[in-house]
Amino acid sequence: MLFFKSNSKYLNKLRTHKRDLAPMGFYFDIISTDIFQIPILPIPMRIDKLSNGEPTLLITPNREKLEKVFKRFNLTINFHLFYTIGIKNLLNYANLKQKELTLRGLDSDKIRKWWEASNNISAFNPDLDESFTFITSQFLKTYSYIDKNNLDPTQNKDEYKNKLIEYCDSIIKYFRNKIEKNIFFIKNEEKIEMEKLYLERKQKYYPLAIKIPVYDLATNSTSEMGFVPYLIYDDLLDSFCYNKKLLKTDMDDTINLKVYEDNEIIIRTFNIDDIRTKSSKIELKNINIKEILNGLKIY
Repeated sequence: MLFFKSNSKYLNKLRTHKRDLAPMGFYFDIISTDIFQIPILPIPMRIDKLSNGEPTLLITPNREKLEKVFKRFNLTINFHLFYTIGIKNLLNYANLKQKELTLRGLDSDKIRKWWEASNNISAFNPDLDESFTFITSQFLKTYSYIDKNNLDPTQNKDEYKNKLIEYCDSIIKYFRNKIEKNIFFIKNEEKIEMEKLYLERKQKYYPLAIKIPVYDLATNSTSEMGFVPYLIYDDLLDSFCYNKKLLKTDMDDTINLKVYEDNEIIIRTFNIDDIRTKSSKIELKNINIKEILNGLKIY
């Protein structure tokens, strides 16, 4: 009997690192696809932690700062629905990507393990919190303008497109500025400290890994875990540059932002008490992952 060495291009398992914190945030996108019809997207779109049932640090924006934005525009966000749809989009994407890489879909037990572990870890990073607060604030500013001026992506195509390009430009400028300054703020004990995003040598950039203290509720212990913030900011920059390019060439995939109000993800408000009631705490642990899995039926 002859045995042949396998030359399969497929992986048995996605590689991951235990001490990698793998931060991930979610944001309102403006381009729809077949799997992101309501495009609340995760970034970075990495699936290794999810595939292996290991925790991801889920980044949430600063709720107190957002309340001021809500008051300014008389809008608020149903965060429970926002993150539920974002997680559905992540699981759909991850399932398709894993099948491409391993010929197998996601394992439901690993997904539940990932979700439980992710909700057990916590870490404060002022820079990442500020960044996702800024993206959300800029989106609400854009949404409010389009809503108040009754802009329609078909009837007011040019003005609508230009407003979305302006939104992309604000995010692009913000992250280019952060990368050019090469400063990343972390909290170490009670002090805010500055780290570099990268080293520059001979006009080449070398992203740096940064370690921060992470508390694990399951073990009641704190340990240092690392990640590369430059890659997160570079992903965000690429995403919004890509969106701007699409807007300048084609509007066919651009969503009508009303989809967020029609699906009660963005809600109109009329007074500060209404805002505080509806912008309740961002409690990711209250999201029912079992219900999401049953609805998706991806395994």
